[in-house]
This record gives sequence, structure tokens and C-alpha cells, in this order.
Amino acid sequence: MQVTKNYLYNAAYQLLNIIVPILTLPYLARVLGKEAVGIASWTNSLVTYFLLIASLGIVTYGSREIAYVHDNEEKRQKKFWEIQIIHFIAGLVALILYVGFIYGGGALNTRIHNNELFLWYQIWVIFSGIFDISWYFMGLEDFRKTVLRNMMIKIMMTVLIFILVKQPGDVGAYILLLAISQVVGNLSMWLYLLGKFSWPKFSQLDLKGHWKPVFLMFLPTIATQVYLQLNKTMLPFITGATATSGVYDNADKIIKVCLALVTSVGLVMLPRMSAHFAAGEHDKMKAAIHSSMDFVSAIAIPIAAGIAALGPTAMLWFLGKNWGDVGVALVLLTPIIVFIGWSNVIGNQFLIPTQRLHDFTWSVTFGAILNVILNFPLIYLWGVAGAAIATALSEFAVIAYQLVVTRKDMSVLGHFTGIWRYLVAGTVMYFVVSQYVQSHSIGFTSTLVEGTLGFVTYVVMLVLLRAPILTMLCKRVSFRVK
Repeated sequence: MQVTKNYLYNAAYQLLNIIVPILTLPYLARVLGKEAVGIASWTNSLVTYFLLIASLGIVTYGSREIAYVHDNEEKRQKKFWEIQIIHFIAGLVALILYVGFIYGGGALNTRIHNNELFLWYQIWVIFSGIFDISWYFMGLEDFRKTVLRNMMIKIMMTVLIFILVKQPGDVGAYILLLAISQVVGNLSMWLYLLGKFSWPKFSQLDLKGHWKPVFLMFLPTIATQVYLQLNKTMLPFITGATATSGVYDNADKIIKVCLALVTSVGLVMLPRMSAHFAAGEHDKMKAAIHSSMDFVSAIAIPIAAGIAALGPTAMLWFLGKNWGDVGVALVLLTPIIVFIGWSNVIGNQFLIPTQRLHDFTWSVTFGAILNVILNFPLIYLWGVAGAAIATALSEFAVIAYQLVVTRKDMSVLGHFTGIWRYLVAGTVMYFVVSQYVQSHSIGFTSTLVEGTLGFVTYVVMLVLLRAPILTMLCKRVSFRVK
């Protein structure tokens, strides 16, 4: 029941994550333009590397450690302060390195020097990471607080974007707005601890025991973010146009909107799976993973098929005619919705809870290295499209590696028993929608009809194919009724 509530909380937040870009992306694309959007995207990709240093692997590691001592308040408080002090130290190091990067990079590179002011604005992103304690509430499976906080910040930020961002010259205000709103949001989470937590007794804290696992968790985190951000970082350097970063970033944001619903399953299940592992309930873990893989496949495949069919034409009215290249990137990025959905289940629901950090680290490191290697020739040859292809191939490599290293623990075929049904349903859906798109005009109404047609087609195909997801949903509904 708690898992269901947490998923619903996250689903509500993810729904907001869908609504906000729908409102802001087209507005910013038209008001700021390609160059300004590219500046915001590129400078943010640079500061993200330093945010990783400030955050280490604490969000994932911290939530797991708190889940282990869920019922012991004294141990919870002790672990919180131990982990958060490490967090503060890492944040200070990140700030020093970032300041050094701005001064040193500006002296060595013209593009960095020309955007130095915007890079200084981005420093608030690092402060937001330092004060992020959402991991503590995630470990308690208390997703309500983090979700409500995030929803409040999202709504406030959206309103301020429409008030403060009016022209390309407002790109600085836009950068500051995004960064400072996150700082305010993360600081607000500390209010929940007032009166409940006492100041730590530093002599009783043991920081040494956390450094190694935090660092091990940091490696996969930085590897993942490297190839998520590297494309936006490299595109302006290789193509010579800052706007290319904005094009890729807009496509990436739309994909992330879709991924939010898919990956929220792994986020919600991590504390529960850690608890199962601590209790030695391995059979329950494996059963939950098989169910999660089926559920994720049932959601990710139609979303990918729908975006591939609708993306190229929908972007022309959604972002404007100048942003047609976003549609091409979208089509090439759609496979990662499925690949990341799967790797999120194997990684967050098995490798991390069972403390297989070595395997998890190598899976994402392998993907990151492959992405770096592929980026140079593919971006040089095809620009934004090349970056999208490199990302898709890298994400496939991650899930392939994870399936190989877990093949002795769980049946690989068991993960995909019912997937053929979703693939067939998704393929039929894609061709039905594609045919409709080709014979109708481009516009909001047409896209809405096409999306509805795709959804109905997919559901009908699931019923005809007797997909496992329908049986699971019927059991859930029947249980709730009783």
C-alpha cells in the first residue's frame, strides 16, 4: 500500500513535470530564441559537472542507508549528520573547483570567456545541491514532503518565467530563476527537521565508514551524468554554434518528460527493495523486479512509439518552425525511453539495494566511455542528430551490460516474457498514427487526435494480445474494491 501511495505521489509530480514544459518550452523557444536557449543549456551542462562533485552519490546512497535504519530514530539521526557533513565538505570542494574553472577556462577559451557572467549565475546550482536532503525523506519512504516541495517550486518558477523572461536579453534572469528556485526549495526541506533533530555530537560521528561507499556511488552517478550532459557540452565546441546545445536540450527535455513517468517506479521501489534485501527476502525482490520490468515495458514502449510518430510534425507548431530539427533528434532519442526504463529497474531495484555497486558503476561507466568515443565522429558528421544516435547506443550498452552481469541471479528471459505483446502493440500503434499524420494538417488539434488514436490503438491491441499488464491492473482494482 505504501509503495502504491508513493508511486501516486510521484505520478502527480511527474504529471506536473509534463505540464510545466508544455507551458514553458514553447514560450521560451519563441521569446529567447535558439542562441539564448543554447547559452542557458550549455552553461548549465558545465556547472552540472561540479554539482556532481557537490552531490557525490548521496541521493541514492543516503536514501538506502536511511532505509536500513528506518525504525531506529537514534541511528537515523546519526547517519543523517554523518552523510550530510560529507555532503557539505564535497560542496565546498565543488565551489572552489568551479570558481577556478571560470577563471582558468575564461583565460584559455573564448567561448567560456564570452559567457563568464552566465557561468557565475549558474553557481547557485551548486548551492542547491549542497542543501538537498530529499534523500533522507526518500529513505523513510516519505515521498509526500519531497513531492509537495517540488510541486510548489515548479509552480512558482513557471509563474516567474512568464513574468520575468520577455526577450533574448533576459537569458540571465532565466538562468538565475532556475538556480535560485532550487536553492529555496531545498532549504525549505530543512524546516521539517526543526524540533525533531538535535545538533550532532561530532565526537560520536563516524565519517570514515561512509567515504568509500559514497565514492563508489559517486562513480556511476558521474558516469551517468557525463553522457547525459556531454552532448550539450560538446556540440557548441565541435559544430561552432551555441544554438545546437539548445536544440539538443529541448529534445532531451521532452524525452525526460516522458521518462519521468517510467523511472518513478525505480525511485519509489528503491527503499522497499533495500528493506527486502536487509531482511533476506530475495524471492520477493526477484518477483518485484519481473513485475517492474513488465510494467515499465508496458508504459515505455507506447510512449517511445508515440513520440517517434508525432514528434517531427508536433514540434513545428509546439516550438515554432525554426525548431524543426528538434523533431529529428526526438525520433532518434526515443529508444532511450525504453532502455533507461529497463536499466532503472535493474540498477535501482537490484544492483544498488544488493550493494552490487561495482557492477552498477561499470555499467554506466561503460555507457559513458562509449558515448564519449561515439560523440566525436557522430557529432562531427551529423551534429545534433549524431549526438542523439550516440546517446541511444550508449543507453543500450548500459542495459545490455546490466543484463549480462545479473544473468546468474535472475532469468534474463524472465524479464521479457510478455514484452513481445507490447512491442507488437507499439508497432501497430506507430504505423496507425504515422498514416494519420501524413494525411492531415499540422496543428494542436491534429496532434491531440493523433495521440488519442494512438492510445486507443495500443489499448485495443493489449486486450487482443492479453497482455500481462491488464491482469495485474485487474487484480489491483479487485483488491481495492474488496
